[in-house]
Amino acid sequence: EQRAAKLDRKYAEDTSKGVTVAIFFVKDLSHPYHRAKVDLNAQQLHISGCGISAPDFSMVLAEGGPKVINKFTRLMLHRIKWTGLEDDDINDDDEEERDTPQFNPENTCQAVWQGLAVKRLFKHFVFQTVESNEQARKIFKAKNVEHYWDQVVAHANGQGAGLRLKLVEDDDEEDVEMS
Repeated sequence: EQRAAKLDRKYAEDTSKGVTVAIFFVKDLSHPYHRAKVDLNAQQLHISGCGISAPDFSMVLAEGGPKVINKFTRLMLHRIKWTGLEDDDINDDDEEERDTPQFNPENTCQAVWQGLAVKRLFKHFVFQTVESNEQARKIFKAKNVEHYWDQVVAHANGQGAGLRLKLVEDDDEEDVEMS
């Protein structure tokens, strides 16, 4: 019991200096395996945020302390098998695996942005399915962070290679790229 309490204290880190926010682009988040894996780990790590499934792509926003966000990032980018099971994992004798819906073989997950925010925007981790990009943008506009959705849309369109800032106006108008 003491070990479990220590882990809970460790994961419910002090976020007085700010909340670490991570945004992920996921091509397809409709499979129950992926939703369950993301939701279960978010609950175990005391992460708040949301998963938005739009018609073209999906997005996962996670808020928490720096250590748990690093663990969650590792989960999203390395531990979850987004494209499906390996050939060694498939057993021909198992009837149940054939009945489950197949993964999208072209599915992918990419980190779009990670940084600090002043406070948490969400109380818990929730999934929402929207019918259009405008509905998804309204969800974030209600929290005054619609730029999170805009970043993911830009990333999905191939324009999200980096955040482009114009620091000073020079004659050669040099852009500075930040990741």
